[in-house]
Amino acid sequence: MRFNWQVLALGVTFCVLWSSAFTVGKFAVQAAPPLWFLVIRYSLGFLLMWLVLVAMRRRLPDNRADMWTGIWLGIFNNALYLGACYIAFRTVSSGMVAMIASLMPLVTVGLAWPVLGEKPTVRKLAGLALGLGGAWFILGHRLNAESAVDDPLGIAIAAVGMICLACGTVLYKRRGADADPLAMNAVQSGAAGVVLLPVALILEDPDITFGWTFIWTQAYTVIVMTFATLLIWFALIRKAGAGAASAFHFLNPGIALLIAFIALGEPVTRSDLLGLIPVAAGILMVNWPARREGTS
Repeated sequence: MRFNWQVLALGVTFCVLWSSAFTVGKFAVQAAPPLWFLVIRYSLGFLLMWLVLVAMRRRLPDNRADMWTGIWLGIFNNALYLGACYIAFRTVSSGMVAMIASLMPLVTVGLAWPVLGEKPTVRKLAGLALGLGGAWFILGHRLNAESAVDDPLGIAIAAVGMICLACGTVLYKRRGADADPLAMNAVQSGAAGVVLLPVALILEDPDITFGWTFIWTQAYTVIVMTFATLLIWFALIRKAGAGAASAFHFLNPGIALLIAFIALGEPVTRSDLLGLIPVAAGILMVNWPARREGTS
């Protein structure tokens, strides 16, 4: 693992883009119902990725197993995870949703043991306990504050979405890691759009305000979040390795709170800052490359 200025720049850039998506999502649900916004986003994303595949003379997976893996990843990672997050944006601050989503690596450790047979090390178990303890500290203080702005039901919905993302991560490790990432991403977007469409028809009115907010949030989520973050992520993996790249996730909760504070004026309290310390430390301990310790 080599940390140089290029690795640092790529890692921080990826974290800023990943974290900014939550603030963008908060703006997005002001212009469109959550599920309708995502249906349009995933439809545009699938079309754009399919055109890129054609231009690069590549194609969607022709292996049935890869195709079904991509579909299930689309259901877990895109439809359920982001669907839950966008619904939560209606009643929960973007910083809180981001903090909950940042716990995904911790939950993945717990799921990978029974599903993948990856027995966690003492360090990872300590990181899991530390991170969840910090999250519980932040959550407790936010819900008990006199000026509480986060709805408990919305927090629960965001937590369910985060668990779905952890399930998708485990599935990817088990079945999709060797497939073409661009093709799998296209399948995921297409599957998510198909799954969310009937749900949106049943639960929401397509009351969309086709103004500037809708346009820029769609452009940002489709182009920046679908392509830019993917390219930066793989560049980071090439430069630093998968383990070192994953370790950068410890920056996400703090950066997300900072962006939400700047762009939306969401308050950041002393208890938030205190709770972020064990959350970030726990995520770092879980994701830190094993070869430094000579263990897995």
